[in-house]
Amino acid sequence: MRIKGKKIEGPNVEIIVIPRKDEDIVFKAQAVLDLEDFEKLCPVPKPPQMLKRGVGMVDDVEDVNYKIAMRVHAERRIDWIVLQSLKATPDLEWETVDYGQPDTWRLYKKELRDSGFGEYEINRIINGVMIANSLDDRKMEEARERFLLGQRLEQEALSSQKEGKNSTPSGNHANVSVLGPQA
Repeated sequence: MRIKGKKIEGPNVEIIVIPRKDEDIVFKAQAVLDLEDFEKLCPVPKPPQMLKRGVGMVDDVEDVNYKIAMRVHAERRIDWIVLQSLKATPDLEWETVDYGQPDTWRLYKKELRDSGFGEYEINRIINGVMIANSLDDRKMEEARERFLLGQRLEQEALSSQKEGKNSTPSGNHANVSVLGPQA
């Protein structure tokens, strides 16, 4: 894909820096472009069926176990996105997380805590992942401002005259002595 002749390549990346006295810790979060692998490992739970008088068999979306399964599915989805995004961090290794085992995905938070990250630092890492995977208001406003500034500069460049007028609004040639020498 191209826009204005420029090829669009690569997912969004967010750099997350956690300051430390000796050496800052840098995470790199890259947007997840496809959820297909997640969906294979964690298919959306299906609600149980129930017989409804006059209608027949229908999905029971109010079933307690179904609601719990949906909550677990949503949590795993977020955990998976965090882990997939952070894979862009060079040399990051998890000790208890197994990418192929959904039950282990939630353990990344415990590993971060055990490594000395505080709650606010963990939240900063997760927020960085969410920023890489979405358009937040700040990014949208910055992009809008850049676009509008570019439009203004383009308009100013088009509207500013580089030479003196050759004719007046009446169509008569301009008097050079009044306008001064032409550049």
